[in-house]
Amino acid sequence: MEKDVTLVMRIFKFVDDFAIPMKKILISLFASFFVPLVVMAQYPYVGIQTSQRKGIISAMMNPAEMNNLSRTVEVQFFAGNAVVGNNTLTFSETLENRNDLWNKLMERADQPVDGNTDGSVIIPSFGMKQGKWSFGLISQIQTRATILNINADVGRYVTDNEINFDILTLGINNPNNQRANTATWFEMGAVIGREIWNSPKSKFSVGTNFKLLFPIGYTNVGLGNLRGTLVVDRTAVSLTNAQATVNISYDESVVNKRNFSIDYENLNFGQLSGVGLDIGFNYQLKNKEGVWLNTGMAFRNIGHLTFGAGKKNQTFQMNIPEGESFRIDLLEPDLRAVERDFLESGYFSRETNRDGFRAGLPTVWAANADLKLSNKFFLSVYGQKFIENKENNLQIPAMNLISLTPSAIFGNFEVYSSWGYYDIAGFTGGLGFRFGGFFIGSHSILTAMMADTKKADLHVGLSWSFGKKITDNF
Repeated sequence: MEKDVTLVMRIFKFVDDFAIPMKKILISLFASFFVPLVVMAQYPYVGIQTSQRKGIISAMMNPAEMNNLSRTVEVQFFAGNAVVGNNTLTFSETLENRNDLWNKLMERADQPVDGNTDGSVIIPSFGMKQGKWSFGLISQIQTRATILNINADVGRYVTDNEINFDILTLGINNPNNQRANTATWFEMGAVIGREIWNSPKSKFSVGTNFKLLFPIGYTNVGLGNLRGTLVVDRTAVSLTNAQATVNISYDESVVNKRNFSIDYENLNFGQLSGVGLDIGFNYQLKNKEGVWLNTGMAFRNIGHLTFGAGKKNQTFQMNIPEGESFRIDLLEPDLRAVERDFLESGYFSRETNRDGFRAGLPTVWAANADLKLSNKFFLSVYGQKFIENKENNLQIPAMNLISLTPSAIFGNFEVYSSWGYYDIAGFTGGLGFRFGGFFIGSHSILTAMMADTKKADLHVGLSWSFGKKITDNF
């Protein structure tokens, strides 16, 4: 367990290394603009997940696929993926400007900025098929950081220290909820699958993944429905004649008192504090040579994470009358100090102050179809749709995507190339390889080499299957 915690801390440290300085984020939140480097959770293993060698990765994306294991027993030693992306800067520009990322985003953006930093690790898991039933245990760690819906037009004036105005007045009317969010949790899932029928021409299966959830951390700063006037007077930044709803949720033991960074020494697995559910369906068409069409549909991550004592959730109503102002540039980089300044100013009324809260899992609807073109060539389509409200302060978001993956198999070797459209980074194309149970790939490496895409990612894993070969499979 200590090794797992260390792994989470390293992943979170990687996420935090790319994080924007939170004092600037807070200033921008109050200015109604905020760069949405949106981390859309539940980043999938596109490409390898639709491989003809069905295993734990496939069952994680659709629990009904546990009925389609390549052999009777499958062991996943490890698997992981990581992604960084946005809708403004290319990946090379992000690396070049990582020490001044906020200002570069504000400078280049001509629309609300979205982006993502996301990571997950599957720790040793297994599955087995016995007659018409299948079973499995799948455990994974998920972590992500999110910034959503920032208006960069105002952001460039507020956060650029080189700009000095005698006086600048900007009207603001932003009905969206602009959020900074991080979420990390560990889940243990028990998968149960069942063949409903299996004939020479078709096969229909169902499956569920019942997950026990162990929350590790959740932080959210949200600014919704901001209307008012922003005044920049030389280096002073103030709001006047303004109204908004402000949400602040965090773990008192994890968020550093001196700034908005994460105190990794205090990160730990919480107690069992939530349940989740995946439901999947799978339908196959067969001929004399076996399966030639494999289709599936799943609803994933139904449920909530519950954060108990020491996890604060507060909502403030801001009302600054005309002729009066609130200096947002004087706010300290300390959530507790921000709360104090709000209440002492007289411009904020605290509507809720709860010790503990529930955060919604990133629920998605997903569907796929895998077509066998010949004994060596295959074509897969995969899509997913986030079905919750991503502007909800107590909701972990997920991305929408559609992808097309051609693949070719030569004995134990498989090559696949996933091409898709992601609702943050746009169009990307990648390449991956599998040899036996080992795979490595990226959804964006080809477009990164050709056009320097706004997204970079990597997925890798190792599994081993043994026992009787399932003859119905591709």
